[in-house]
Amino acid sequence: MAYSPSSSSSESRQRNLCRCTSRSSNQTELYIFFMSPRAAWTPLLNLRRTARICMGADVKKKMNTSNLWGHLKSRHPLAYHEAIKKKDEMALSVSQPQQPTLVQLFDAKRKWGNNDPRSKKFDKMIVEMIATDNQPFTVVDDIGFRRVLQHAEPRYNFKSEKYYRTTVLEDIYNKVQEHIQELVSSKDKEVEPFLSFTTDCWSGDTESLMSLTCHFINEEWKRQQVVLNVKAMTGSHTGEYISEMFLAMLEQWHIPLERVFLVLRDSGANMVKGLKLAEVPDLSCSAHTLQLVINEGLASQRAIVDIIAKLKHCATHFNHSILAKQRLQKIQSDLGLPLHNILQDVPTRWNSTLHMMQRMLEQKRALNVYGGEYGKFTTLSADQWELVSNTIDTLAPFEEVTLEMSHSESSISCIIPSIAVLKMILRAEGPSTRGIKTLRQTMLQSLERRFAKMEDSKILVLSTLLDPRYKANVLSAATRDPVQMWIQEEHSLLSPKQKRVAAEVEERPRPGLVEQMFANILQATSPDETAQESDISSQLDQYLHEPLIDRKTGNPLEWWQHNAVRFNLLAPIAQKFLSAPPSSVPSERVFSEVGNIYTTKRNRLTGENAERLCFLHYNLPLLKWEY
Repeated sequence: MAYSPSSSSSESRQRNLCRCTSRSSNQTELYIFFMSPRAAWTPLLNLRRTARICMGADVKKKMNTSNLWGHLKSRHPLAYHEAIKKKDEMALSVSQPQQPTLVQLFDAKRKWGNNDPRSKKFDKMIVEMIATDNQPFTVVDDIGFRRVLQHAEPRYNFKSEKYYRTTVLEDIYNKVQEHIQELVSSKDKEVEPFLSFTTDCWSGDTESLMSLTCHFINEEWKRQQVVLNVKAMTGSHTGEYISEMFLAMLEQWHIPLERVFLVLRDSGANMVKGLKLAEVPDLSCSAHTLQLVINEGLASQRAIVDIIAKLKHCATHFNHSILAKQRLQKIQSDLGLPLHNILQDVPTRWNSTLHMMQRMLEQKRALNVYGGEYGKFTTLSADQWELVSNTIDTLAPFEEVTLEMSHSESSISCIIPSIAVLKMILRAEGPSTRGIKTLRQTMLQSLERRFAKMEDSKILVLSTLLDPRYKANVLSAATRDPVQMWIQEEHSLLSPKQKRVAAEVEERPRPGLVEQMFANILQATSPDETAQESDISSQLDQYLHEPLIDRKTGNPLEWWQHNAVRFNLLAPIAQKFLSAPPSSVPSERVFSEVGNIYTTKRNRLTGENAERLCFLHYNLPLLKWEY
């Protein structure tokens, strides 16, 4: 008999139903819902409806899923087993996909046309992968690559290697070029940002390239860096040819010389002459100059030269013998030393010599044990090990400064403070070892000679002054004297648009009508100029009297972003002078990938395609593949 809520004996029926094991209408309702393709919670609602009949007054305490299924299993076993069966059937039917139509089956196997947008998307991503990962274009013919892509998307139709190398590469290159042109262009911008550049040259077996990297600070006070050119050099690398190439690159990107703030270069005579002929402000790479200081210091001490030569021989021994390396690892393990390989230095990187010495000193005990076992292997004496330790202590601050100067967020504002700190370190009391004293003295003299004119440089002084981490605190008294004049001079050189934007930021009240008429009659601009000079001077004084921000954690560009309104006249000057990096390392990093581009699999790559691949390899990640 069906259950009726109005029945006077409902409580009795509930108790009887709990004891029953036969199939009643309520039990049928319990499991028949599992056959219905409704939402997942529908079964639970039906289960609770049945349980409510069966469990009576305890329903509120037992209305959880585990208790409901437990009750069903213990009191209604037949219904429980059939409910489980129906539930499994329902889960299986839901998991099985719907039978595709003939049209869908045909479309899933049909190859995309070459002009299909989906096919073009794959074409683009394949060439982006080739440029980003320095893969040869012949990778598109590799069996493994095709297997993976065909499995991922069987409808994609592979093109010829030439199609990717010519048509697709050119299309991507042109689009990225257009996007970067918009970034560096002054068109439609409130303020034309000054641009700084780094440049370098590279020569391979078949090609020579010249790079040009652009640096600037945008309207949001974010440092921007893009590669403009990696150009094949066809002529002799004379100063005249370099000047011609540099100016042609600027013309290609529609950059007038007036927007060039500074060009960072190496100290090569042809590069120095080339940029002098181009008549642009230029500066030697500070990291290169520090390397010259270090090389000069190391070469001044015969004892250190001999030690470095012996350490190189030691590194060669272990890097060319598997048995020697394995034996050293066993000794390291027995002594509880780190299982580190012995490092070999690289002639073009002075800090690789430092790293080699640091690793050798770390493994000193293991090397001494190895030398005792193998008579042909000679290690250093106790005095030589002491000299190695002191040399490391002398060179370590130079590496720290070099790494800071090579950082992508660094600006030329760090040059004067960094050189001042290195001078203080070398002048301080050092080890009494004779060789080290001479080394430190030679390096100090070289440092003072090579950076002798840095505080005479308006560019370096103002960049330091306008960095809220340093300001005038690191400048000598003599250097501070021309600062006011230089700041006023820079303010007068700002374009009318820059001055207008600066004035609009502060929204100062305009001069009265009478004053304007007097100025027009007398054809004098001196009152406005005097007021502006007074304004810029007062802003500079206020800026210099504010506390410095932390050198390590403070971000000068973020500081200017938050304070550009208060110092609206200084802000455009800061944006200009903080734009340049302290070294030409960004251009060198471009060429660090060229060796990977000219691999044995693509040693016949043309200069034009090498230029495009370098350009894309560097810029695609910077743009996050959005262009």
